[in-house]
Amino acid sequence: MQNGWKRRAAVVSMLLLTACGYHFTGSGDFPAGVSRVFIPILENRSAETGAESLFTNDLIYEFTRNRKESLAQDRSSADGILTGTIVSILVENISRSTVSTAVERRVTGILNLRLESPAGRILWSSGNIVERQAYSVVDGNKTATDRNKSDAIAVVSEKLAESAFSRLTDDF
Repeated sequence: MQNGWKRRAAVVSMLLLTACGYHFTGSGDFPAGVSRVFIPILENRSAETGAESLFTNDLIYEFTRNRKESLAQDRSSADGILTGTIVSILVENISRSTVSTAVERRVTGILNLRLESPAGRILWSSGNIVERQAYSVVDGNKTATDRNKSDAIAVVSEKLAESAFSRLTDDF
């Protein structure tokens, strides 16, 4: 008796979720009927050397993970070009043990993307996409602190790629 009630409740819940337009993030179509996207290396306006490679690779990975068939190998086979700029990668102290000693810092990455037609017409623009990640400062060990910072930048890059793909494929 109780199994039947649970089954009916699950069915009703699914119907309500699908009836109100609920969908998984990033499950919509690309804007303007684009089906194949080429992603060139991002422009890096930050002071972090090599961030353009990391951020571009994470963006490509996100497309591969979610919709591999949508990635074009070159510009000529794409009906959309996703260009972008790493606007900044900022580091700020968020916790201190003394006035001059940081215990924890935060990396903030800002990314701006545009989807363009092969002719250069803007089909979609992200505005600034912002993600953050905290990391520990290891007292007396700059190498460990730098490693933690690099790891935090990598996490920010992954989060930005996920947010970018989700925004690009939101059907609202």
